[in-house]
Amino acid sequence: HCARKTIFGKAEICLPYVEGYHECYTDSKVKLLADGTEVPINMVLGFYLNHQTFIKKDSLGLLPFDDYFKIYGTKELKDQKAGFDELKQVQSMLEGNFISKNWDLIKKEVDKVGLDVEIGVPVVIKSYNLDKNSFTILMLNKNEIEKGKFVTTAMTLNGLLINERLVWMAYYLNYKDQNTMVLLEKNSNLILNKILNAQK
Repeated sequence: HCARKTIFGKAEICLPYVEGYHECYTDSKVKLLADGTEVPINMVLGFYLNHQTFIKKDSLGLLPFDDYFKIYGTKELKDQKAGFDELKQVQSMLEGNFISKNWDLIKKEVDKVGLDVEIGVPVVIKSYNLDKNSFTILMLNKNEIEKGKFVTTAMTLNGLLINERLVWMAYYLNYKDQNTMVLLEKNSNLILNKILNAQK
């Protein structure tokens, strides 16, 4: 049931097959893009593209794409054991680091006047725990991709415990309307469940 296995510190991590996606971090072009867009303190463990993007993967970096996710770890945590307490601690810390806004208020405005989100500052829409071994933070982030051209990304940042290690999963969708958030949460939960169940 693993598309590939990888190691984070002493923990073996099963990267599962996820319907509709291809795990392709070992592909040289994908690896280049995945590593090039990751901050130096982290290491990418798995990178999944949806089928439509996967068949165009040789043009990656030239074409905009969304509906993808990555599994990654923070290098300095790879040899540190983590449990439920550490997971809760990290969740609280992250929730405090981002701007939280009430989604019910946001979505009333979003479709009328466009999204009033500060550029480059992620806004937390919602935070929850799918189970005791994970947390999920739903966010919106607006970025300038070229001068005067902006894109708003809906994403989930997930912390999960795998074999006593804290590992991350981030899932990305381009924001179109409030249905994007419904789809984002649904897909992210499905992916997260697949990853957690694959470790058993």
